[in-house]
Amino acid sequence: MRTLYKPKDLIDYLSSLNVRPKKTLSQNFLIDKNILDKIIKATDISNDDLVLEIGSGPGVVTFEIIKKAKKVIAVELDDVFAKNLKDEKIDNLEVYNENFLKFDLDIFKKLNKKIKVISSLPYHVTSFIITKLLKHHFLFSKVILIIQKEMAEKLLAKKNTKQYGYFSLFVNFHAKAKILADISRACFFPKPKVDSVILELKIKDEFLDATKKEIDIEKFFHFVKTAFSQRRKKLLSLIKIFSSKEKILKMLDELDIDENIRAENLSLDDFLALYKKLF
Repeated sequence: MRTLYKPKDLIDYLSSLNVRPKKTLSQNFLIDKNILDKIIKATDISNDDLVLEIGSGPGVVTFEIIKKAKKVIAVELDDVFAKNLKDEKIDNLEVYNENFLKFDLDIFKKLNKKIKVISSLPYHVTSFIITKLLKHHFLFSKVILIIQKEMAEKLLAKKNTKQYGYFSLFVNFHAKAKILADISRACFFPKPKVDSVILELKIKDEFLDATKKEIDIEKFFHFVKTAFSQRRKKLLSLIKIFSSKEKILKMLDELDIDENIRAENLSLDDFLALYKKLF
């Protein structure tokens, strides 16, 4: 079995394929066994687990998790890497040469088993991939991601901070996000310009089940996105498209919310309370 977390082995393997990491795909491959072990430990893979790996690349993580999982489903956009993983002909590895953002997750609905997710996410599509995963949260039991530290801080941001916004609230609605470990940029080849983290997303199953019975989630997030659409404006001026100014003022007063408040000053519970009164 390949040990591509070793820098020399990885570089030799890439040379054998006559390829170089592509900047356009944000290809930076893990070359630190200690970090790799932490990722696998966090995912807690057993021989009964199905694991979805998004962006398998040359297989640095793939070759390790296939030793533990019942089956690994790898979705890889790069044609060369996808082909070579398929050519390995590993019994418990299924490879799809596709863009994950276009990948049909319906295939997992037939499995009658929740899947564990592991991925190192390119910065430019991180929010899109996390959004897709959380919109299909019912398919997954655990989500472990390597993402840039700056993005992690954004999605973990609390109200009354500059980083807090629609995406922070969207993630908090669906999952409890937690940084498990920092990852130095020196742990990747080629070395990126920023540091990363191992991020755990723990799905809020009970909360989501209960909330879906109370509100239209799509409508709720349209409301939230509208509230955050212009950060410098007061909440009242942005959400008055949903009702009269008088009704909204009355609603804010009943909830003991200042009429001059901005979206960044409201918690998830505040938004839910507003939504339930407004709609």
